[in-house]
Amino acid sequence: MPFLSFLHADFSVTFTSDDAMEMFADGNSLGKDNSCWRTATSFDVPGDTRVMSVKGSDMGGLFGILGSANNGLITNEAWKCTSVLYPGWNSLDFDDTNWPFVRVIASHIDEPWGLINGIKNTTKWI
Repeated sequence: MPFLSFLHADFSVTFTSDDAMEMFADGNSLGKDNSCWRTATSFDVPGDTRVMSVKGSDMGGLFGILGSANNGLITNEAWKCTSVLYPGWNSLDFDDTNWPFVRVIASHIDEPWGLINGIKNTTKWI
């Protein structure tokens, strides 16, 4: 969950997750995806958002999260991840200091997933 140290006008993010996800901005749900990892879902984000977070669900097999925003935010090794849903895990006040950084699974255009339309090529599956 990266901390957004810059404030912009409203922006949009486009994400996918193998297999399903819910996107949050400062702890508020922006919605769920279409549960089809081959098709990314776009979400509108308030410009004063400071923390973006994603809750992904895996139905078996390979798993990962991939996304980018029109303000430069991308999924990469700077994100943090845990498999435990701690109370308030996606809120602005949550301390994720002890969470590990994500493991990069692949570059966006690499196998096993291939190119997902609408997401920047520089992103990484995490």
